[in-house]
Amino acid sequence: ADSLPTPQSLLRFFDSHMIAILAAILFPVFAKAREKARQTSCLSNLKQLGIATMAYCQDYDERAPNYRYPDPYFWPNFIMPYVKNTQLFSCPSRPPSTPGYLYACYGFNYHHGNSWPLAQFQAPAEHFMIVENFNQLASCSAAHGFGATYTPGMTPLPHNEGVNVNFFDGHAKWMKPDGVYDPATKLHGFAPWHYWPNGDANHVKP
Repeated sequence: ADSLPTPQSLLRFFDSHMIAILAAILFPVFAKAREKARQTSCLSNLKQLGIATMAYCQDYDERAPNYRYPDPYFWPNFIMPYVKNTQLFSCPSRPPSTPGYLYACYGFNYHHGNSWPLAQFQAPAEHFMIVENFNQLASCSAAHGFGATYTPGMTPLPHNEGVNVNFFDGHAKWMKPDGVYDPATKLHGFAPWHYWPNGDANHVKP
């Protein structure tokens, strides 16, 4: 006849299953906590990049930096003297999309910010400056030649279904894209008004 399980074997059985159950519960929690920490670090990067950009503007006739001029210089090259730390241009949740470019994790508002005078920003606290993006150019979806999901242009999104952005008053925050969603590519863009609040008929804040 088969022998009955001993108390020790029953204890081992329940212990192993309990560990598996706890692991299944806790591992996603730990992963989410780690990502939250990376999101906070990324947000700190953007805050410092925003402060550096505003310092640049004060030194250069109150104008925003050029996105790219002259080639091959991009906007990070212009604010680097105010940052002096290349790691600020890299999101801790993902590697740069372009090998060799540490600053490819963040895109500058190309169509509605490139070399603009500060006086032109009528709503700086709502006007995108730098956005987490798949490359160094953040594109307004109302501008010709770029798709409605170009920015952020990533799937999945790096930070709890959203990205970090900063604005032309220097502050930064986490946001979830609120514009066009393309089910074929699973890309979700930002509404045009964020790039130029109430700037014209294509950028009216809802």
